[in-house]
Amino acid sequence: MKKILFILLVLHINTFFTHGKSDVLPELIRLDKMLEEQDVYVKQKEARINGIKKKLQSHNISLERTYSLNKQIGEEYQLYRSDSAAHYFQENLKIATKRGNILWVDETKLNLIITFSITGMYKEASEIMQSIDRATLPKSLRPLYYRCQQKTNHYLSLYVHRSPYSEKYTQIEYEYQDSLMSILPPNSLEVRKGEAAKAQTRRDYNKAQEILSQILKEVPESTHMYGKAAFTLASIYEEQGVKDKYTKYMALSAISDIQAVIKENAALQNLALTLYKQGDIKRAYKYIKYSLEDAILCNANLRTIKISHILPVIDAAYRLEEKKQKELMLTFTIVASTLSLLLIIAIFLAYKQMRKLSVTKKKLIQANLIKEEYIRHFLDLCSVYIGKLHSFRRTVNRKITAGQTDELLKMTKSSDMAEAEQKEFYTNFDMAFLHIYPNFVQEFNKLLQPEEIFVLKPDELLNNELRIFALIRLGIDDSSKIANFLHYSINTIYTYRNKVKNKAINRDKFELEVLKIGL
Repeated sequence: MKKILFILLVLHINTFFTHGKSDVLPELIRLDKMLEEQDVYVKQKEARINGIKKKLQSHNISLERTYSLNKQIGEEYQLYRSDSAAHYFQENLKIATKRGNILWVDETKLNLIITFSITGMYKEASEIMQSIDRATLPKSLRPLYYRCQQKTNHYLSLYVHRSPYSEKYTQIEYEYQDSLMSILPPNSLEVRKGEAAKAQTRRDYNKAQEILSQILKEVPESTHMYGKAAFTLASIYEEQGVKDKYTKYMALSAISDIQAVIKENAALQNLALTLYKQGDIKRAYKYIKYSLEDAILCNANLRTIKISHILPVIDAAYRLEEKKQKELMLTFTIVASTLSLLLIIAIFLAYKQMRKLSVTKKKLIQANLIKEEYIRHFLDLCSVYIGKLHSFRRTVNRKITAGQTDELLKMTKSSDMAEAEQKEFYTNFDMAFLHIYPNFVQEFNKLLQPEEIFVLKPDELLNNELRIFALIRLGIDDSSKIANFLHYSINTIYTYRNKVKNKAINRDKFELEVLKIGL
């Protein structure tokens, strides 16, 4: 019962510091989770690449085999770490030149052109393209040649966006796309996606949506084709002004990129800008940060440049949002009245819970005493807050009447009041929590390595790390909720949690053991 009452109070205060949020699309919620778990897919990707690299270390490996393995590694790296991809393709160019194999030389050059285009090395890509004789190019390399031209002109059109040259590069991109479609199997995925893109250009949206929706049903979500098809479908809904479906399919494209470990991507960046315009600043800020990390990892300079134009705007809005949340601390009346109502509800719920418990008379009496103590404690807290609010109101009235507006402005701008109230709140929390779990600190230290135990200062009840795990012991495991409650950033909470886990005797089961304290 005592834990239920305390949790209800903590959760209420936590919701006070959280803005009300509108309904969020399930695809965005799923994307949030995928971003937190993306390291799983990266590790799988790295394991696959390392497996190919090990084959390169075999004794007496032939040049043909080395060329094939280098090509596989380069293709794995191309949209993940473009600089690493360039290294393996350049190694293949040496092998191809040494063997005098023109087919290998041309194939490797085409892969290097795509890689250099991703990194923004357009001059180098152009020089390599000029060294390729299209007339002597074998039929087997024609699809790669057309893809190469298509991608290069696509990147160039993005690079010179809003200039007269952009339309020129886009037109060339479409011409090579038509050439590619003419030599591929009619029902191939690439051809069908190209038909959808052409239908979009003609504003035949129904046909484009039908083709792309069918492709999404046929291919796995973890493939690059799925991500591209979802991205194109999102852009079609954007042209039609259907915002929810645009966001849905752009999120699906971003989810696909995470699963396929495609770091050269635009979906997450586009989502960040869209959500910023819709007022979801926190999510927009998170997405643009992840997008920048991807672009830097891939060495995709064009993406980095575009993100650098958006990031300051979103960052400024995010800082303003944080400031507004801190200003909510001044509304003590809402806290006091809502908290009083919550106490009545909590007492009622606690009473119902008590009837269900099969405990001894002694424990029931003890529980009642604790309940009364907490009711008195938090009613006193409400009374103090109301008294402070009245005192603040009188001070404001007095200074306005006296014409001391400058002094009043100075007083309200200062963060001293909020910091003092925050410190007092932490003290009340610590006292209340330690009354429930008086041996928490000692039991917590038993879970740590002897040289890593916490030694509190004489005036401390709990420190920041212990306070985080006190909330976890109360069942509040979500780092974002803990961050809101303690007024830290989520990254700070993650850092504290990981830092303490690293001190634990059993890191993997540490938080489960924390939950058992006091049982």
